[in-house]
Amino acid sequence: MQPNTISVKKIVAFMYGNVVPVEGAIVWFNACVGLESYYVSCAMNDLYSMWDNNPHRAHKAEYFCKSLKRWKWINGNPLNQHEAVWPEITVMQFGTENTGCKQIIRTTVEHVRLCTAMSSNLQTQ
Repeated sequence: MQPNTISVKKIVAFMYGNVVPVEGAIVWFNACVGLESYYVSCAMNDLYSMWDNNPHRAHKAEYFCKSLKRWKWINGNPLNQHEAVWPEITVMQFGTENTGCKQIIRTTVEHVRLCTAMSSNLQTQ
């Protein structure tokens, strides 16, 4: 996947908010993506600089705070740096229970499992 403006800003907000130096953020991002991108390096440096040099602006970006395990705002230095995002962003539920088709999904998965097992048994005989 190629990095884009939105994905880079989300990664930069996470790194900046969790006090990762820009140099470390760039190295980490390039290692994870598997390429060295001049665009990403410039974008990261620009965002770090913009957020550092605009101390009075609130709500620059949202990030997930690792130490508090919650979403927070990146705010300027004189503002409350520990302002939680409100309403708090909730994690989307996963699993069959929230689909409205729980029984159909379970039946289909069981059918595929049985067919795979039966095919495997026939191949070994």
